[in-house]
Amino acid sequence: MKRFWSGLAVSVLVASSAVAQARGQELAGHWVCPAQVQLVAVGQNQLNLQLNTRSQLHSDGRYESFGDAVVQFGLWPLTLAATSSGQWLRDRQQFTVTVEALELSPGSASAVEIQRLLIQQITALLPDFPHTQVAQIVAESPTHLLLEDELGRQYTCNRS
Repeated sequence: MKRFWSGLAVSVLVASSAVAQARGQELAGHWVCPAQVQLVAVGQNQLNLQLNTRSQLHSDGRYESFGDAVVQFGLWPLTLAATSSGQWLRDRQQFTVTVEALELSPGSASAVEIQRLLIQQITALLPDFPHTQVAQIVAESPTHLLLEDELGRQYTCNRS
């Protein structure tokens, strides 16, 4: 009888995992999504990395993205090129992204050396990789996805 219950528990876990993966496959495809990574907070001041990316979510749980990363230094915004890759998972209304790699590079041909210097400083402030972020799916349609992060910020992703 004990084997029956443990076998049933394993069957339920496998079945629920298959259902979550099938529902996650609905999200597979190309998406345009904004995101924000807090690099540092000193008192009331924050230094954030604003990402505007185009992502490819693969049905096997991998993703790649590329786009712009903007850091606001006072009145001066610095726009860099950003690429990332990792894993994604949907479990009911929870969307989890594990960033395994994030690369920043100069976003324009002007002031390249200054951009590289700032990239070195920004890279030192990034979280350790792999870095996992969890968001709740607030609303969804075949072409839009409204996500809310752990801090209550909402982001709208659009299928491209």
